[in-house]
Amino acid sequence: MSNLDFFKNEAKKFLTDWKTQTQSDESDGIIIYHYDWKFYDVDDLFYFFEWDDKDRQEIKLARAQHIIAKIAGYQNWNELIIRSDVELELAEILLRRFKNSDAIIDWIQTVECTGIGQYGVEAVLDYAKQYFELGDSKNIVYLPLDQLTILSGKQRLNEINKFDDEHNPDGSLRKSSYVFCPHCQKAYNFNQSKVIKKNGTNFTMVVCKNFPDCRGTYLDNKVLTPTIIYGDARIPELEKGIAKFPHLSMNKKIECIHCGDKYFYNEAKVVIDPEDGEAWIHCKNYPECSGNPMDFMDAE
Repeated sequence: MSNLDFFKNEAKKFLTDWKTQTQSDESDGIIIYHYDWKFYDVDDLFYFFEWDDKDRQEIKLARAQHIIAKIAGYQNWNELIIRSDVELELAEILLRRFKNSDAIIDWIQTVECTGIGQYGVEAVLDYAKQYFELGDSKNIVYLPLDQLTILSGKQRLNEINKFDDEHNPDGSLRKSSYVFCPHCQKAYNFNQSKVIKKNGTNFTMVVCKNFPDCRGTYLDNKVLTPTIIYGDARIPELEKGIAKFPHLSMNKKIECIHCGDKYFYNEAKVVIDPEDGEAWIHCKNYPECSGNPMDFMDAE
């Protein structure tokens, strides 16, 4: 089925839900609309797009196509159907999940917060695939146990290793982290986490070590230990340090007065504080040395 056929079918689904409309009149003359919807929360979406009584009462396929285009992020049906293949693929992914205004608002806020939109529609498409796949994976934790397999051995280790320093250099959660699960109120070493897989699919999820008694996932974990950031992920924070301490520069050789070691500023450690999530610059020899930029002297 082509993308265009998909959108036509979704418009027919919306029309089906729309046709369940019933009305009741309040004493002040206001008409209240009711829908026994199956595919789309019609009333919620009409409120979101500010459709008035006239719009609601014009139950036609062309109008349903228009609202489907609006849900997918376009002004009207004609604007939707001329989009590129990449844009239509993104619109289909979104429309499969946008059944009410909360889902639309959540996605809009996610795009704004991440700033992914500035990199173009292909970048947004790649991000959407990962974002919604992660959501689908998280939901498997609530499935009946006979639909899940708890992985062990190499299969489990492969998933846990995705959080090691090499594969997750800019993440705050690491294989070596000590974490707290808010669902069961227990703390444990992250490498003790269990990994589950939905039977018959490739969906996996790293879950609380106390699964199935606890249905928490790694997405819920609070990191209790400071996390060292590696590689290029450190650069933005090191540059902030230069702005605060003008005597520093990336290739400047410095001496830490705490440990006496000499090295280049761009070798300094960047550490995420587990309490407030703030990034702090520390001596190259952290955690053995607690030196910070105030302790970095010119070694040249």
